[in-house]
Amino acid sequence: MQISRLDKKLSFGEASPTSATTLALADVIDLKKAQVGRMAVNFIVETALAGGTNCTFIVQGSANNSDWTTVASSATIATASLTKNANFKVGIPEDFNYRYIRAAVTSTGTYTAGKVSAAIDVYQGA
Repeated sequence: MQISRLDKKLSFGEASPTSATTLALADVIDLKKAQVGRMAVNFIVETALAGGTNCTFIVQGSANNSDWTTVASSATIATASLTKNANFKVGIPEDFNYRYIRAAVTSTGTYTAGKVSAAIDVYQGA
């Protein structure tokens, strides 16, 4: 199966970081035998994050939907940049060879507010 632009976006749901930890977003996507091609995970700040220090957005893969490996991540992003509707893309490596994929947020500090969503974005760019 080839995932194409016709599939548009596949959502990972939402998560609200609260303390210094790695928090997976609500959903996992089962790619089965899909060829990843050129895709990214698009993270969107739905509600501005407040109170913490910074976040890193990560993409993880798993063969069994239990043991997760980080395959790509953003740079560390300061809380001041995590405003409503802020958008951050993390590319999925073209050689991604896991059946399952999920998005997660690693935060530093204690957040008192905020919500992040993520979805796979099929794109044509490099």
